[in-house]
Amino acid sequence: MLVQEPVQAAIWHCLNHYAYNDAIFLAERLRAEVESDETIWLLATCYYRSGKPAQAYAILKNSTSPQCKFLMAKCCLDLQKLSEAEKVLTGDDLGRSRSLDEVVKEFGDVAAFALMLIATVCFSTERLTRGIEASRKALRLNPFLWSMYEELCRRGDRPDPDKSFSTPSLDSLHHVTGSNPFISYANQQDQQANQVLEPSLKNISTPMQIVNMSALCMSGVRALSPDVTPLAPTRIKRTLRCNPVFTNNYSPITPSFGVIPLALDYLSDCDSISSPINTLTEANDQKVLAKRLLRKESSPLQQTKAANTPLAGVVAPPSLHVQPNVRRSSRLFTSSYNVKENTKSPSRKFATPKSPSRKTKSRLVKQALAKNFENNEKNRAESPVGQVIGSGRTTSEYALNLQRDSLEGLLKLLRDIGTGYLYLSQYECQKAIDALRKLPEHHYNTGWVLCLVGRAYFEINKYDETQRIFERVCKLEPERTTAMEIHSTALWHLQKEAALSQLAADLVALDKHCPQTWCAVGNCHSLQKEHDLAIKFFQRAVQVDPNFAYAYTLLGHEYVVTEELEKGMSSYRTAIRLDPRHYIAWYGMGMIYSKQEKFQLAEFHYQRALSINPRSCVLMVHIGVVQLQLMKKDEALETLDKAIALEPNNPLCKFHRASALAAANRNTEALTELDELKELVPKESLVFYLAGKVHKKLGNTHLALMHFSWATELDPKGATNQIKEAIEPGMSSSNPDHSGAEGDNTMEELLPCTPGQETPGGEAMQETDESF
Repeated sequence: MLVQEPVQAAIWHCLNHYAYNDAIFLAERLRAEVESDETIWLLATCYYRSGKPAQAYAILKNSTSPQCKFLMAKCCLDLQKLSEAEKVLTGDDLGRSRSLDEVVKEFGDVAAFALMLIATVCFSTERLTRGIEASRKALRLNPFLWSMYEELCRRGDRPDPDKSFSTPSLDSLHHVTGSNPFISYANQQDQQANQVLEPSLKNISTPMQIVNMSALCMSGVRALSPDVTPLAPTRIKRTLRCNPVFTNNYSPITPSFGVIPLALDYLSDCDSISSPINTLTEANDQKVLAKRLLRKESSPLQQTKAANTPLAGVVAPPSLHVQPNVRRSSRLFTSSYNVKENTKSPSRKFATPKSPSRKTKSRLVKQALAKNFENNEKNRAESPVGQVIGSGRTTSEYALNLQRDSLEGLLKLLRDIGTGYLYLSQYECQKAIDALRKLPEHHYNTGWVLCLVGRAYFEINKYDETQRIFERVCKLEPERTTAMEIHSTALWHLQKEAALSQLAADLVALDKHCPQTWCAVGNCHSLQKEHDLAIKFFQRAVQVDPNFAYAYTLLGHEYVVTEELEKGMSSYRTAIRLDPRHYIAWYGMGMIYSKQEKFQLAEFHYQRALSINPRSCVLMVHIGVVQLQLMKKDEALETLDKAIALEPNNPLCKFHRASALAAANRNTEALTELDELKELVPKESLVFYLAGKVHKKLGNTHLALMHFSWATELDPKGATNQIKEAIEPGMSSSNPDHSGAEGDNTMEELLPCTPGQETPGGEAMQETDESF
C-alpha cells in the first residue's frame, strides 16, 4: 500500500473542504516542526486560498523552489508588484531576462501558468510583442487555457483555432493534467510488474484498473486498497475497466468528453477486453488455454466454489462450449479436491459420466485452440483495441490513448467556440453569430455562449435582439452577472425604464461586489436624466473593479453630458490604458475634441476607433461630419457612401450624406436623399428643416416655408431658433458651405448621449428626447 504523511493530508483535506482557518493553523504547526520549502509552500497556499496574498508573499520571499516562486509571482501580481513578479519568474539577473524556453524548463508542469503570469505582466506594462509570445507559448503547452486565447483575441492577435486547439499538440499530457507522484509511482510499479509477470502469466488472476483521476486530490491522494497496490505484483488486476472521470452518473454515450470514451466501438464491451499481459505471445496463449479449458469443464462443485472466491470478477477468455452432457471427474484432471470432497459434492445426485478418452480430449482441445485463434484474429481485424494490445504496446500508452480520445471532444468544442469568439473580437458580428449557432444545442443554450451572441447583436445595433437574448440568459442562469452591463446599455438604447430598473434591482440583490451591478444602476439613473447619481454609481463600479474598462467609458460619457470635459477625457484615457482596443473610449475622446472644435484631433481618434472596428457605420458618419468641418467635402462624401453601403437604410447616414451633398451645392441629389429619408423617419423635424434650407438655396421660397412650418410643428422647442435664422435673411449665414455645417451641428445637438456604445449622432451630448 502507499502511505501518505497524515499531517499534510489533513491540511489538504481542510483546504479541499474550505476550512481555511484550520488549514492555516495546521500548516503553521507543520512549518514550526519542519522548516522546508514544501512546508512553506503549503502554508503560503493556505494563506493565498483564504484571500491573504500579503501574508503568503511575506513568507515566500526567501524560497527558491519552482512551486514557491510561482506562488510568489501570483502574490506579487495581486499586490500590483509587476516588476517583482516578472523578476521572480524570469530570473534574478538584472541585466538579462531569461528566455521563455528556460522558464518552461524550470517550472515543468506549471510552465504554462507561469507563462500566463508573464503575459499578464507584459500586457500591463504595454509590451505587446512579448506578451503575445508568452500567451502563444502557454496556449501551445496547454490548449485548455481559454483565458490566453481570449487575451490574444482582445489584444488584436488572430490565433488560429484549428492550430490552437489540436490533438497533435498533446504530445504529453503533463502540462494539461499535471503530474501526481503517487500515480506516477503506481504506474511505474505496474510496468515493472508487467515485466516480472510475463514469464508466469498463468498465475495472474486479478484484474487491473485504470485509475479514476477524480479520486485523487492535489497532494492528499487517497490510499490505494491492498487489491491494487503496486507493491504486490501477484495481485495486480488485469481487466481494463472504463471508469468515468467524474463521479456523477453521466451517460457513457452522449458526452463527447468528461468520461472515458465508452461509446467507441472498441470499448463497447469492456468485459471482452483482456489485458495486454493475457495476449503477450501466442505461445503462452496456446500453452495455457488447454489447461484453462479442462478446468472450465470441471465439476459443478469447482465452479460453485470458484464463483464464491474474490477472483470471480476476473474476465475469462472467450468461452469454449463443449458437449454440455459431458462431465469430468475432478480426480482425473485436477488436484484441487480429494476423494472425500468429491463424495460430498452435489454431483453425487447425478449419474457420474464416464471420463472422455484421450482421443476425445485431444480433439476437443484442438477445436478450442482453433476457435480461440479465429476469435483473436477477428478481434484484431475489427477492433482498434486489438491493434493497441496485440502490437505489444504498454498499458500506460493505451490509457494515454483513452485520455486523448476524451480530450479530443473538448478540443473540438473549443475550436468551434474559438472560431466564433475570433470573429467577434474582429467585429465580424454576423459571422460570429452564425459560428456560435453551429454549436451543439446543449452548449449553445448556456449563459456564456448566449452572452457572446447578445454582444454580437449589440455591436451591430440590433438592440431588440440583444434584449431577447439576455432575457433568455436571465431565465437560464439568473445568477450570472457577466455581460450584464451590455444588457443594461441595450435597455438604455431602447428607452425601457421599467426593464432597466428591474435588472438593476435584481443585480443589486444578487451581488453588490461586481462592477456590472453598478453599471446597470448607473445606466438606470442616466436614462432618468439623473446624471449626478449616474456618475456616483459608475464611480462605485470603478472602485469595485479598477480594471473594468467599460465602467470608465460609461463614467466618461456622463462627465461629458455634465460638461466636465477634462474628467471625461481622463476616464476615456484610463479605459484605453486598460484595454487599448476599447474603441468606444477612442470614440469618446474624438467626441470631446469635436466638441472643443479640435477637428483634426477628433478625426484622428475617430479613425483610430474605426481601425479597431472597421464595420461601424456610426463611426464612419462621425468621420464624415468632421471631414465636412475640415472642408474635405469629397472625402466626407466617400466616407458617407461607405457607411451607406454597410447600412443602406440607416437614417443617420442618409441625413449626413444629404447635408454633405447640400454643402457641395449638389442640391438636387440632396433633396432626393431627403425625400427617401422622409419615408424612413416621417416625424423627424430636422429632416424637414434641412429640406427647407435646400429649397431656400434653390429659390423655392414657398416650399422652404412649408418645410420650416412642418419642422416647427414636429419640434417647436428644438428647431424654432434654427428656423428663425433660416427665414430671416439678416440672421442667416451667407456662406452655403457654413450653412451645411450648421445643419450638421444642429443634427448633432438633437441626438441623445449613448453610454458605452457608438452614439447614433455626432456630438451626442445634449439632453433631448428626439433621436433616430
